[in-house]
Amino acid sequence: MKSIIRSFLFRNSSIVVSSAFALFFCVLQASATIQTNLQMQLGNPSGATADTNNHNHYLVQRAVEALDFSDNLGEPNWASWDLTSSDVGSSGRSTTFYTDTNLPPDFYWVTTGDYTSSGYDRGHMCPSDDRTDTTNDNKMVFRMSNIIPQTDDQNTGPWEALETYCRSLATAGNELLIICGPSTFDGTRISPSGKASIPGYTWKIAVVVPAGSGTALSRITSSTRVITVKMPNITGIHSVNWTNYITCVNRIQADTGYTFFTALSSTIANALRSYVDGGVDHYPPVGSLTISQVYGGGGNSGATYKNDFIELYNGSSSAVDLSTYAVQYTSASGSSWSETILSGTVQPGHYYLIQEAAGSGGTQNLPTPEATGNISMAATAGKVALTKTTTLLTVDNPNGNSNLVDFVGYGTADAYEGAGAAPAPSNTTSDLRAGNGATDTNNNAADFSTGTPNPRN
Repeated sequence: MKSIIRSFLFRNSSIVVSSAFALFFCVLQASATIQTNLQMQLGNPSGATADTNNHNHYLVQRAVEALDFSDNLGEPNWASWDLTSSDVGSSGRSTTFYTDTNLPPDFYWVTTGDYTSSGYDRGHMCPSDDRTDTTNDNKMVFRMSNIIPQTDDQNTGPWEALETYCRSLATAGNELLIICGPSTFDGTRISPSGKASIPGYTWKIAVVVPAGSGTALSRITSSTRVITVKMPNITGIHSVNWTNYITCVNRIQADTGYTFFTALSSTIANALRSYVDGGVDHYPPVGSLTISQVYGGGGNSGATYKNDFIELYNGSSSAVDLSTYAVQYTSASGSSWSETILSGTVQPGHYYLIQEAAGSGGTQNLPTPEATGNISMAATAGKVALTKTTTLLTVDNPNGNSNLVDFVGYGTADAYEGAGAAPAPSNTTSDLRAGNGATDTNNNAADFSTGTPNPRN
C-alpha cells in the first residue's frame, strides 16, 4: 500500500507543485530571492540531475533552495540558496519536521522519527532563520531532505554562530550566495534507525555580494569576499569560535570532489577558490600530515599496551612520501630531542603508527607498526614534533621552524601550538586529535582530548 501511495504522490507531484506555485506566486515575487531560478546561481558543483534513477546525486529545485539529495546517504550532499534581508522576517520557526514525499517513490523517505534517540540533532542545511519571510517558506526547509545528523555542540555552537553572522551580513544590505553540505563519511549511520550517514565534517561557502544593480552573479569579481569553513562534526566545540574553522574552497573541493563556481569565469572562479577569509587557513595544506595521537604510558602500571606510540594521519587528498621525515620527542621543558626516522608512504585517509620504547608492564602488543623507534616518552607531559628532515631540533620551542610539519605539547609542556597544551594523558589514556585525527586548528588545547588509547595503522 505504501508503494502505491508513493507512486500516486510522485506522479501527481508536478500538478501539486504547479498549483502551489500559481497560488503563491503573488506572495513569492515580493521576496527578491525566493525564486527557484535564484537558488543555484553559482552552478551545480556535483553535476546532480533530476533523473529519478540517480540515487547518489538527485537534483531538487525549490523556491527556497536547491538540493543535491543522496538516497544512499539519506541526506543532501549539498544545499544552495540565496539570502537577502527580505528573506528574514517574522514568520517564526516551524514546530514540525516533514517527510519529503516529493522525492522519487523508490527512494527511502527519511522521517523525523529516524533521528529519535540517535544522539544527533536534525541539522538544517538551509537554516530555518534564513527563511522566515512567510510561514510556508519556513516549512519548506523543515523537509527531512534538508536535514543531516549534526552533533548538538556543532549545530548549536559555531555552526549556528556562522549562520547568524551570515544573516547579519544580509540584513546589512549584502546578498549572499550560500552552499553547504556534509563530508568525510566513514560508513557510520545514526542508530537505531541506521537511515542517515554521520559526516565527519560539515562545510559552508558563502559568497558575500554587495548590493547593486543586476543579478548577484553579475556583481561578483575576483576580489569578492568568500567565507569558507570546514567544521568537525564532534562534541566539545560548542564554545569554539567559528572563525577557527576558516579554510578555502580548494580545500572543500579536495574533500568532496565537487567543482564550485562553475557559473563564473575561470579567472574569477580560480581567484575565489583560493581566497581565505582573514588570510588564515586553519587546515594543513594538501599533502601534509598531522600528529593524530600521542601515548607515553606504554608498559607502565595499569597500561594495556606494552609500548609508547605516536600516530600520524593523512587527512589530505594526496599521498605523502616520508623518505625525509622523522618524529622527534623531548621532555616537557627540554630542548634535547630524540628521533625516529620514518619511511614509506601514507595514503590519503590512512594512519601511520610509530612504535616507541617498551615498559615492563602491559598485556598487549601494538598493531603492526609502520615504523619502530626506542624513544621513552613521559606519560603525562612532553613535546612531540613531526619534521620533514632528520636533522635534530635544538630548541625547546620549535614553532616557526621551516621544517616543522606538526607539533604537539601535552600536559605541562612549555611549548605547544596555539593557546595551550593538549591535556595531560596518563598510563591508561592517550591524547587523541579530534575529527578522527584530521582536525587541526593549530591549537593543541582545542584539538586534543584524552581517551582510551586507540593505535591505528
